[in-house]
Amino acid sequence: MSRPEPPREELNRLAARQVALGAIPIAVFCGAFALARAVLGTGRESEAYTWGIALATAVGSVFVLAQRTARVLSGEVEVMRQVVRGTGTANGPGDWPELTEPLEGLKGEVLALANEFQSRELRLQEKLDTSRQQVFFLTTHDALTGLANRKTLEERLESALASARSVGSTHALVYLDIDFLHRINDAFGHLAGDDLLRRLVPVLKACLREEELLARIGGDEFAVLLENCSADYALAAGTRIRDAVQGWQFEWSDHAFQVGVSVGVVAITRLTPSLSAVFNEADSACFAAKEQGRNRVVAFHEAEASQYMRQTSRGWLKRINDAITAGAFTLLYQPIVPIAAPKDAGTPPRMEALLRMSETGGELILPMSFIPVAERYDLMRTIDRWVIDRALSDFRQLARTRENPRPAEFSINISGHTLSSPEFADYVKERLATLGVPAASICFEITETAAIANVERARAHIEALRAVGVRFWLDDFGSGLSSFNYLKHFPVDGLKIDGLFVRGIARSYLDYALVEAILRIANTMGLTAIAEYVEGEDILKKLVAIGVPYGQGFHLGPPRPLDVLFSEAAPRPGA
Repeated sequence: MSRPEPPREELNRLAARQVALGAIPIAVFCGAFALARAVLGTGRESEAYTWGIALATAVGSVFVLAQRTARVLSGEVEVMRQVVRGTGTANGPGDWPELTEPLEGLKGEVLALANEFQSRELRLQEKLDTSRQQVFFLTTHDALTGLANRKTLEERLESALASARSVGSTHALVYLDIDFLHRINDAFGHLAGDDLLRRLVPVLKACLREEELLARIGGDEFAVLLENCSADYALAAGTRIRDAVQGWQFEWSDHAFQVGVSVGVVAITRLTPSLSAVFNEADSACFAAKEQGRNRVVAFHEAEASQYMRQTSRGWLKRINDAITAGAFTLLYQPIVPIAAPKDAGTPPRMEALLRMSETGGELILPMSFIPVAERYDLMRTIDRWVIDRALSDFRQLARTRENPRPAEFSINISGHTLSSPEFADYVKERLATLGVPAASICFEITETAAIANVERARAHIEALRAVGVRFWLDDFGSGLSSFNYLKHFPVDGLKIDGLFVRGIARSYLDYALVEAILRIANTMGLTAIAEYVEGEDILKKLVAIGVPYGQGFHLGPPRPLDVLFSEAAPRPGA
């Protein structure tokens, strides 16, 4: 690599300086020679002295010039050395003395290079500081959601445990598991699932106080540390989170999804043995919430009570499969009776098909005992298909027996899993056509607490089946915040007022007002209203006073086999 040539001006200036320095000894020699000759004369001996004096004076001048030049060069070199050494300091070009050329140009280049290096060092240091902050953030926070991670939560939990043991304070851990997130990942990819988790964070934070720690501790698992709170407050916080998530809707690629969350709550007291015990108890409570049907809130002491279910879930799974294949499932039918509606002799009786499992000895097992296990092992679509087939077959048999194409109107419960499945509408249409059942005689009930994974698909199924005459009712209306959200998104024909309100209507003015308000909503929207759990005459009178048109419950008629319900000895349902 060739070295760069110095500028021509600098070369000329340097050459002129060297010529000037070389002329000085010559001038000194000449001056000394002339002076000595004038003093000593022009004799032969004087001539020798004159030349000696001139030469000595010239050599002396050369020596003096060499010393002065050396001192100047040494000073300038020292300045350059200081410039090089001081490039990392705050000194700028104006802090250094001016040098002779070409050292002055070299000094400027060194300072410019130093400034460039200093700027690069500052930028590199800023990047290093940013990287350190990011590394520190990632050691304490979740990269996807920006929430605290499990490590940070464990540190806070250790402090909470220490305060519980030392001063007797009470804390709680709320453990959250997003229901069926894997279905969204399977259907649309993990980008959709990640986006759901990110967009869910503000929904969760809105339910909490600023000092309450929300952390993501797993793929679809979150936890909230509530410090210095009662067990009732922790359960209320878990319920508040569950309702907020249930009332929220996730939209992705022109699709909408209803999201649910299973919540486990555990108290942290002076008796809590360890950090691992807190997590184990919280996980057990959350697991129990899933087993009870998901989208629920369960405290650890309640989870302990359901230990038998967890220990025998595999046994229940076998019994469900055996019931499907060996015919241990059966349907009972409970009448839906007009109580304040005008009596119409031409209207066929209404009834709801209720699933039961046959037990050894003839005892019938209620769905709440096995449905949570069926949901956990993704068997609900299979069970729902069995119920639909059996109910439509019963309807066809009843139509033949009574020689009436529309002997009754059947109401059939379906799960959110089935309503969200791609083939639901086509399957129902095919079974209606094959069995010759009028679509107008069938109504499907959607429970408000059902976890509907794909709202858009569910709405499309409802619209497709309503187009051919099938009706839809919203079951358990009012049991949570999703009631009105479901009314907004699903085109239904009626709603069933949650039995928790109906049971207390004769004793509680609040329940009375809530039932009255729900009826007003139904009337405003042109929907049929049915009151569940009508278990006494006092309840029936209150419902009639409010104007609820239909009722269902043991006081109006218990669930019975279809042939018993329509036997000649039994009264006609709804009569």
